Amino acid sequence: MKIIRAFVLAGMSVLAAAGAQMVITATPIHQGGKVPEGLRTGDVTVTQGSTNVPVVQLQRLAGSMADMQLFLYLDDSTRSSSLGIQLPELKTFLKSLPRTTQVAVGYMHNGTFALAQAFTTDHQKAADALRLPAAIPGENGSPYFALSDLVKRWPSQEATGRRAVLALTDGVDRYYSAQIEDDPYVDAAIGDALKNGVAIYSIYLRGAGLYGRGGWATTMAQSRLIQVSQETGGYAYFQDLSDPVTIAPFLSDFQDRLDNQYLLTFQPLNGRGTQQVKLRTEVPGVKVEGPSRVYVR
Repeated sequence: MKIIRAFVLAGMSVLAAAGAQMVITATPIHQGGKVPEGLRTGDVTVTQGSTNVPVVQLQRLAGSMADMQLFLYLDDSTRSSSLGIQLPELKTFLKSLPRTTQVAVGYMHNGTFALAQAFTTDHQKAADALRLPAAIPGENGSPYFALSDLVKRWPSQEATGRRAVLALTDGVDRYYSAQIEDDPYVDAAIGDALKNGVAIYSIYLRGAGLYGRGGWATTMAQSRLIQVSQETGGYAYFQDLSDPVTIAPFLSDFQDRLDNQYLLTFQPLNGRGTQQVKLRTEVPGVKVEGPSRVYVR
């Protein structure tokens, strides 16, 4: 199966006492390669513009720092026939998650989020809350409305090291389905996610919207899912323009990356607001992926 992914794991958009923080991921450059057990502070360089900014600390998100909240988000307008096969894969994935991961389940519905299961470490309970989408065309006018609604009204006030969304949708915005200009609803979803420290991952499922069968609309929708991932720090998973036969490889890759994440603290070049950042490492055989921008409070 060919996997096309949009990288750039975004992080926490907060200003700590020692500087700004973001979540980054270490991955092998070559397939089948190994990632070192622990990167050190000096292994990662953060650049803003043409200036290298000081990296204050690099902490692996494992052990006592492994806690996270994961929201599984299904588009309720999805008509994909393959989801009947993929739903058991999702349930197996949820039940395999470590106890340090709280899981919630919800559905995109009329541009808002409908909560099916609140955050819980009872992963069996979360898996039991999964159902097939209603499959009503137009049931979700724009997945980006629904993403904005979720991250702005995140259903937990508990402090956690990471917040992430895994959305299953075709990414079609029925209001901007085939227009090439910037989609303001995509931009709004990105901004809201950055401000609330939520990384958005997605798995493309064809046919979730009114325009899900058109080639051009599909290409535009996938491009927008990539954009959201790059800006907020998730991955966008695709199998060309069609439904994946299985999403198990995507879920496995997703878990591998969550297992190799770090909290990076750096001194930002500027004050508050959204700031562009670039990452690199000189560690042989390893690349680091992080946000293309962060929101500093």
